Amino acid sequence: MRKVLILIFLGCSVSLADGHQEHLQDLRKEFPYGLLTDDFGILNKQDLKTNTCIAEPAPFSEKDKVSSYPYWQCFEVENSKMICERGKYDSYEKALMSMLVVSGTRDGELHEFISRRPIPLRSCRLYQRDWQKFTKNEKYVCVSGADPGKEIKGAKTVWVWIFGRYKTKTGCDSYFDGECDGKRTCGT
Repeated sequence: MRKVLILIFLGCSVSLADGHQEHLQDLRKEFPYGLLTDDFGILNKQDLKTNTCIAEPAPFSEKDKVSSYPYWQCFEVENSKMICERGKYDSYEKALMSMLVVSGTRDGELHEFISRRPIPLRSCRLYQRDWQKFTKNEKYVCVSGADPGKEIKGAKTVWVWIFGRYKTKTGCDSYFDGECDGKRTCGT
């Protein structure tokens, strides 16, 4: 009986791995530039299609200094975090401001996804609340970012991106409204 259970488990594992490879192949066939890492089954075609509405798809290049096309990449949740870098008080907003930063480490390199502009600290805290909810009990998080820049700080490589959105199997959150729910289509 034990051997039968082991064979069934191994068969299911191989089947799931094959399904995941097909999933990745389908994504990369239709959107060859949009995904820089494995997506661990988190993303779908709509996630990558939304990025093609934002900017013209282009292959990722470390040498290309101007690329507004957003790329997806995924990190282990345990190597990722979201923080609110506290800034100054803005009298127009009548609020303490902050920069939202999602960071993840992979292969010894740090990737920081930074909000486009300062946002009220209270808004940043709402993003953090959703981050906690969406990353709880998850192994991976995928983040979409554009305009990459690479710096060497000491012996560490740091990539800086403009934050677009992130997604786990639990949910998605974005800087711009409509980028997570599939309602944003090209031209709207």
